[in-house]
Amino acid sequence: MNMRKHLALSVAAVAVGSGLAFAPLASAAPQSAAASCSYPYVCFYKGSTKTGSFKDVTSGWQNLGGSKGATKMVNTRDDDVVYTHFTNGKTYCSYPNTTTTFNSWVVDKVRISSASSC
Repeated sequence: MNMRKHLALSVAAVAVGSGLAFAPLASAAPQSAAASCSYPYVCFYKGSTKTGSFKDVTSGWQNLGGSKGATKMVNTRDDDVVYTHFTNGKTYCSYPNTTTTFNSWVVDKVRISSASSC
């Protein structure tokens, strides 16, 4: 095996072994998702169906109810980060004006913070 292939396989193995391959992924909010989630809300989706929206800054976790297990979250807030909690006990912080895809992790709680960075 040449060195380049060996390095690529090593990096992939480390990513999978550390859980990074399954961690949430954030990106700039796409126009279509942002259009269905108005400012200042944080909206959750299962596929393309909006399952819930939240706007209150809280010091504790809010249970997602019908949005538990959502596949995507859109944060339309300009200055506030959003923390999501997962059934595996892990948490993730999403920056303002981003869309987060949850992959295989099951989201069950949310907390909106007035902080502008994680």
